[in-house]
Amino acid sequence: MAVSNENELVDALARDIITQIAPEELLLYQSISEEYFNNPQKLLDEPSKKDEMLGFGVGEAAALLTPIVLGVTAAVVKYIGDEIRKSVQEESSTLIGEWVKKFFKIFRSSEDKEIPALTSSQLEQVRDVAYRQARQLKLSEQRAELLADAVVGSLAVSEDN
Repeated sequence: MAVSNENELVDALARDIITQIAPEELLLYQSISEEYFNNPQKLLDEPSKKDEMLGFGVGEAAALLTPIVLGVTAAVVKYIGDEIRKSVQEESSTLIGEWVKKFFKIFRSSEDKEIPALTSSQLEQVRDVAYRQARQLKLSEQRAELLADAVVGSLAVSEDN
């Protein structure tokens, strides 16, 4: 999947998840996401730089979920893209990007007849990727669980899954 397509997907998914689990951060979402996409590691790895960028002290910046949700969502989108690449190596990157989108409810339309479904095992893997990424980004266990569940909840699953 092309980087700009992947970033757009990550941005839309992260905004949707923030709307669900931390709507109070929506006012800051645009500036935080722009900073994230300019340099993800800088925003995730350097708390003192985060504080300066946002104009907050350590306590307020540490509480922000948006950078973590962006990092977790990016890891999950990458995982699903990699899984699709394994199954459909001969397909173009544009098609792979469209398939990744169809895994998430917010991108499905009523016209989508052929919606790919993740297996139970793949859903567990997605949740594990999201949880591990959240914990690696220093999110508490409880909040990491909530975020991982929200990410899995945003996926389209078949009725027999």
